[in-house]
Amino acid sequence: MIIKKLTMHNFGVYASTNILEFKGKKPVVLIGGMNGRGKTTILEAVLLSLYGGNSFAYTESKYATYGQYLKSYVNKTDGTLETYVEIEFSMDVARNETYCVRREWNSKGLRVNEKISVKKNGEENSFLTDNWSMFVENILPSALSSFFFFDGEKIAELAVEETSEQMKESIKAMLGITVLDVLQSDIGKIISKISRETVGNQDLQKLEDLRTAKETAEKKLEQADSKIANLRKELENLQFELEQLNNDYSVKGGGILEHKNQLIKQRSESLATVTSCQEQLLEMVGGGLPLALVADLLVDIETEGKLDHERKINAIALEKIRKAYTLFESKSTEVNDFINYIQEEMSSTEQKEIYNLSDLNLLQVGSLNSAGISMEKEKAQKLIAKRNQQQMKIDEIDNSLSVEIDEQSLKNLFEQIRSKERVIFEKQVEIDAEIKERSTLNGALIAAESEFGKYAEKTLVALESVDTDERTVKYAHMAIEIIKMYRIRLQERKTDILAQTMTECYKKLSNKKNLVDHINMDSDTLDLHYMNSEGEEIAKKRLSAGEKQLMVISLLWALAICSKKKLPVIIDTPLSRLDSLHRQALVKNYFPKASNQTIILSTDSEIDETYYGLMKKSIGNEFTLKYNDKTKNTTIKVGYFDWRGIEE
Repeated sequence: MIIKKLTMHNFGVYASTNILEFKGKKPVVLIGGMNGRGKTTILEAVLLSLYGGNSFAYTESKYATYGQYLKSYVNKTDGTLETYVEIEFSMDVARNETYCVRREWNSKGLRVNEKISVKKNGEENSFLTDNWSMFVENILPSALSSFFFFDGEKIAELAVEETSEQMKESIKAMLGITVLDVLQSDIGKIISKISRETVGNQDLQKLEDLRTAKETAEKKLEQADSKIANLRKELENLQFELEQLNNDYSVKGGGILEHKNQLIKQRSESLATVTSCQEQLLEMVGGGLPLALVADLLVDIETEGKLDHERKINAIALEKIRKAYTLFESKSTEVNDFINYIQEEMSSTEQKEIYNLSDLNLLQVGSLNSAGISMEKEKAQKLIAKRNQQQMKIDEIDNSLSVEIDEQSLKNLFEQIRSKERVIFEKQVEIDAEIKERSTLNGALIAAESEFGKYAEKTLVALESVDTDERTVKYAHMAIEIIKMYRIRLQERKTDILAQTMTECYKKLSNKKNLVDHINMDSDTLDLHYMNSEGEEIAKKRLSAGEKQLMVISLLWALAICSKKKLPVIIDTPLSRLDSLHRQALVKNYFPKASNQTIILSTDSEIDETYYGLMKKSIGNEFTLKYNDKTKNTTIKVGYFDWRGIEE
């Protein structure tokens, strides 16, 4: 899998449309930016494009719902409140298969509706669009995505802890162990169902009692988990209330003072627009607009005027005919009769002029009737609408400017915020205590499961009945024991391979190659043990902070290798808290070899000019994130911190 292009539209600090296009043929893509300028946003855009609500960036975030998470990334600069992210990547170079996944949403309503569309080789694909979540899990399961897309700061945190439970679960998913857990759980349900139906057998009754004890322990553990979940929900609610208090604090003073001059300027502009509209309306009232009230009369005037005009023309024509025939030497009786006939006809239709319109007046009336009055009405309506809109804006600004800042109220709000923060801290302490109690309950469950398993094995030996249910229980327990043995052997084999690969990765990165000779992984607990050349374990505390980080990176590298998936690697803040020697090892040995495509999101203090020079031969594309302090937005420029003019 090679990422070809990433598009972000109104996403986070990226206003409008921003495109990262990777055309280079070398493995490393270098993206530089100062802290808070949008590097992590790029990583989250990739995860969101591929996984949506299954992205670990969302599941590990502070947001209670996916809709809130999406809404938090809407950039409001252009006012559209519309956002999308789009990723284009190739899967099979030989067959030239490309996929383009686009997720778009807006924050105009209370609920956020996400729309996804998928193209294959440039054409819309309805099957992939409807089944993308299933398809992407086959390409790169979300449980494994953290092995390929990770944050250097989180690596630094993992380095000071033992292997986290989340990491262990991800390792199990990679090893295929979770499937066996589901199978064992399903067989256990069958045994429980049959055991409840079996009556009169003492051994089975005791086995049922032990099963009940085990289930009781499981229930207590579930209750503890439920209580922890409820406490965390309460913590989320408290955090939400704190956020509301902070919003109230801002609303009651901060925002208005900061934007007061801008609001006054906007009011002046709107007032000028209202005045201009009013002046134009007054001018129209003094012109032809009032004639719209007598539009029907104007039509009558035009009709009657045309008739009067025709009569005048006929009279003039008759007079000219009479004069012409007066001068004619040989007069004809027939012609005189014709003239007299016309004279009589005109006399019979002669009417008194009502309006006495001139030609110019008639032309003006016709112009008004054809389009003039309607145009005047339309123009007046637009001016009135524009005036009213600006007047509403003035009223809104006046309401904002009329708000009085109550310093005592602000002081009370500040005290409430402090109090809420203390409650949140206490709630977190309570959660930590419940987590410790859960650890005790988990130990009790393990003991109950062990006792149940031993007695089940003893009981199975005594069972001689050929009853179908008893034989089912017998073989179900045998299946569980086989699954346990298979899990142990599977974990032993795969953890040995993983530990060996991790050792090789660590030796490529570490400068103290004599300190750790090889790494072992406990096949049961998945804990790591660092061994010297004499077979003695090296305490983790003897490793420096940098070496601990290298151990975590080595584990991630080894997991990516063992997964046998050719996928890109994205590293955010890659050299966090590493000294110069360890940084040089990563730059020279890890970044160029981590994958066919390694995207590095770095500050200028991490990949500086020295490290840039060491890895220059492996860089295919490079970009810099430019932040505008006035607009609070980031744009993407070619080149890494202006150390190069253009890409090679």
